[in-house]
Amino acid sequence: MEIIIGIFSCALLSQYWNKTSWIFGGQHSVLFIFFVFLLGTLSTTSTITYYDYMKRYNAKLLDALLFGENLACVVPVILALIQGIGGEPICLPNSIQIEYSQPRFSVRVYFWILTFIIFLSFIAFLILEWAKIADSYRIEDYKSLNTYELNSQTDTSSLIQSEPSFEPMSTKLYHSLLAVAYFSYIFLYGILPIIITYAMLPYSHTAFYTSSIIPPITGPLSVIINRVNKNRLGLSSIIILCFIATCTSTYVIIIAILSPCPPLHDTVFGAIIALACVFTSQLLYNYVRVVIANRIRQEYKCNSGLFWLGAVFRMGTLSGAIPMYVLINIFHIFKSREACRSYC
Repeated sequence: MEIIIGIFSCALLSQYWNKTSWIFGGQHSVLFIFFVFLLGTLSTTSTITYYDYMKRYNAKLLDALLFGENLACVVPVILALIQGIGGEPICLPNSIQIEYSQPRFSVRVYFWILTFIIFLSFIAFLILEWAKIADSYRIEDYKSLNTYELNSQTDTSSLIQSEPSFEPMSTKLYHSLLAVAYFSYIFLYGILPIIITYAMLPYSHTAFYTSSIIPPITGPLSVIINRVNKNRLGLSSIIILCFIATCTSTYVIIIAILSPCPPLHDTVFGAIIALACVFTSQLLYNYVRVVIANRIRQEYKCNSGLFWLGAVFRMGTLSGAIPMYVLINIFHIFKSREACRSYC
């Protein structure tokens, strides 16, 4: 049902994204906000639902879920780049008008392509649920056994090799990992996506568009790194990685607060430093997320472990987004830089 709602929401968004309604004394994009809200609801609830759903399958398939979830962010960015965004605006002489490059295809076509992609994900889910192709990966008695017992079983008929045996995770360690996951999502999806415009535009529009490509890339990359690195990270290592990501994120927050004239503004060197911090923080936070999800799936003995992990992820996003909304729209802490204007 979640995916079906997403399909219809995106399809209707392609038709009515530019329609406005007279409300509260002005024209507002009511339909746009409504359909985006439905799509956001799909994104939020699907994470919790699918994390819990993965207890039906072999633990190694969790990486497939994380890789696909992150890859879904890459496709819209690639489509946007193909559409023709990313160039510097042209400042017309003796005029306040700004000229941007014309897109190769319309916004309506863009949303219809996204609708088709969501439809493909619906077909993939039906195949995973009903087709025999997934039988070798499915755990039939997942309801009667806890997660740790499932991972301790050896099924010689499976196409996937059994996971290495681990000691069961304590409740204290589980809660500690949830706390780290909650903290990482405050920055990963609560703060950084909101302030990236203020942080990168002082260095050029090219830097800003480049920064928009980084998060979708670091997601799948973190999954690949986790598959290559066979060493299991302990809690202290996870906290250290999270601390490094927080330091680089703090730099991004600082230059966003100092916008429109942060240090090294309008310089290539400044843009490189800012992009490096964005890349490092996004990669480490995503890697921490993947590591925590895999450890809970393999070691925690309660079937609801991944469900609460997904819920914590979304609570972290909400905890970061609400304060940023207040700081931006009420207290106006962050100042945006417009194209073709002199600030510094």
